[in-house]
Amino acid sequence: MQKIAMSVRVTLITLAALGLAASCSSKNDSAKKGNDGTAGAGVSLTDPTGSTSTPGSSQADSCKPQADNSGCVGSAYEGEAVPLDILVMFDLSCSMSCDVDQSGCCLPANANATNKWRLQPVRSAMKTFLQDPSSVGIGVGLSFFGNHPLSAAQDPVVCSMAHYSEPKVEIGTLPDNATSLIDALDAGMPQGGTPTHLAIDGACDHATKWLGGHAGHKVVILLVTDGIPEASCNATIQLAEASATACYGGGQGIQTYVLGISSNNNGRGSSLTQLDRIAVAGGTSKAYLTDANNVAASVLSALNAIRADASIPCDLAIPAPPSGQTIDPGSINIGICGPGGLPAVTPYVKDAANCGGDPGWYYDDPNSPSMIHLCNVTCTTVQQMGSSLFFSVGCATQVGPTLQ
Repeated sequence: MQKIAMSVRVTLITLAALGLAASCSSKNDSAKKGNDGTAGAGVSLTDPTGSTSTPGSSQADSCKPQADNSGCVGSAYEGEAVPLDILVMFDLSCSMSCDVDQSGCCLPANANATNKWRLQPVRSAMKTFLQDPSSVGIGVGLSFFGNHPLSAAQDPVVCSMAHYSEPKVEIGTLPDNATSLIDALDAGMPQGGTPTHLAIDGACDHATKWLGGHAGHKVVILLVTDGIPEASCNATIQLAEASATACYGGGQGIQTYVLGISSNNNGRGSSLTQLDRIAVAGGTSKAYLTDANNVAASVLSALNAIRADASIPCDLAIPAPPSGQTIDPGSINIGICGPGGLPAVTPYVKDAANCGGDPGWYYDDPNSPSMIHLCNVTCTTVQQMGSSLFFSVGCATQVGPTLQ
């Protein structure tokens, strides 16, 4: 998934809880009607008639449902973007006690020099991010790894996944959760090694459980670290890569973003490039590495980029239907209008593996769908300035070649 530019405005129509008649059915009601409303923060909205709230748009009358081969014309409905939750797994290994000109473990020499710790500018940037108005509404939780004495580097408790599966601060919505998160960051003290694979395993375990109680949410892991896996629990980059792969591609579908904190001795040309392998395995293409000459600013820039990337509306919620009605997954289509304003139906495919290099969309669970995912090609199109997306409801779902 490509990084979204902050200037991009996405025009979005999704299914609304108040306008589901076209996609819902009851014993005596098959009426179909549209509904107006507003979109979430940062998202401009096309209404069911095809007019748009985006100033200067040239596609006002063209981006709306068109008749399919049988002559059926669907109705457009609005709704909700998927709530985003970020579980931060924060490195408190001994190297975080070093300043930007040092590497290795700098305790006990730096034990009382917290103002020089590499940790400090990272904390500062995290606090700014948590208090940024652009972060309002995002859920954020916090866990630590490496926060164990070096003498316990092979301790069975420290080297168990369960040790990392309960967060220091549970996922909660900003700005309400910001104070608890900041207090925990301030209290964290660097100590041990870097058992990255266990940190990812624990974060994935908790994120999976969290999703079980928060259907329709998108949860991502954000790994914040200043080094490659080492010095604890037989940690290796291969184990970390395998953990990220299992969490993303092994069924859970949970992405792992990686923020690598560079020192003056540790830039992208060094061993920190191995962190790219974790990011790729976790479905996020490349690690974000900071600038050692301005750690705080570059950390904040990376956090903002990660927030934007994870928030791209390529994962869309299906809201609950009115009482007594059910959503018919077979009556939903997605239309995409490119920057030129011409609508094109985007076909349904079975799953991500069947997207290939073509446009498409798929359900999180075809048997009991609660979320819609866009294929990468469609996601990239929606990101473009002037593009838009709408749900057309009431006509038979048009499917891709793999289902024909």
